[in-house]
Amino acid sequence: MPLRAKTATLLVLLALVAPAAALEPGFSPGEQIDFSVEYLSIRTAEARITVGRPEGPVWPVICQLRTDGIAKFLDIREHLVAYWDTDAHLTRGSDLSAIEVGDRHVDTARYDHEMGKATIKIQRRGRTSIDTYPIPGDVQDIAGAVLWLRLQPLEDAGRYEIPVFSTQRIFTLRADVVSRERIETPAGTFETVKVQVQTGFEGNFSTKRDTFVWFSDDSRHVPVRLSAEFAVGSLVATVTAYRPGGELARR
Repeated sequence: MPLRAKTATLLVLLALVAPAAALEPGFSPGEQIDFSVEYLSIRTAEARITVGRPEGPVWPVICQLRTDGIAKFLDIREHLVAYWDTDAHLTRGSDLSAIEVGDRHVDTARYDHEMGKATIKIQRRGRTSIDTYPIPGDVQDIAGAVLWLRLQPLEDAGRYEIPVFSTQRIFTLRADVVSRERIETPAGTFETVKVQVQTGFEGNFSTKRDTFVWFSDDSRHVPVRLSAEFAVGSLVATVTAYRPGGELARR
């Protein structure tokens, strides 16, 4: 089902633009970003990203997504936790729990950068599969790649590249700063840095055109908007609310 595939992809893309701990100022546990999601120009889902409680140098970045609007009857719910190592600036893995139109599955990924090994575990329909793959020491998953990207200066005409592990293969993610734009959203008006992102997804996840992400034009690089045109339709996510870390933690 194309919509299910696209919402799962969006969950990953949203998680990858969640806050990174090393940025200063304004990033701390409890930070929350809400998004509205449109597929084929129709509101279909809502998402929330939260930075969780640190476990040593590792910050869990939590992304929750569920169908909404005209697609609410499909009952797609995704809960992704990406583990970002703030010392090494590398992803350590992720846990995905999903219900997609009655199909429940749990996916786990762990990356051992020192040993050069990725371990992927998938539990679905009563079956469990575990596979390992060789990886270079500096590889990211797609979430970690843009967490890393957010730590970059994003200068005019800047180009940034990082190896990414995705679905049993490795590709190079390339991001180019293309312009600076003012973006109006339900959360307010933002001065942004527009970044063109080229990925190596295949099949339904392949893009007809490159993905674009608009980050706030400050040291926080808050994600403001994301757009992607896949093989079976276009998708746009726009920020609807933003609350800095610390504010939620005090509640």
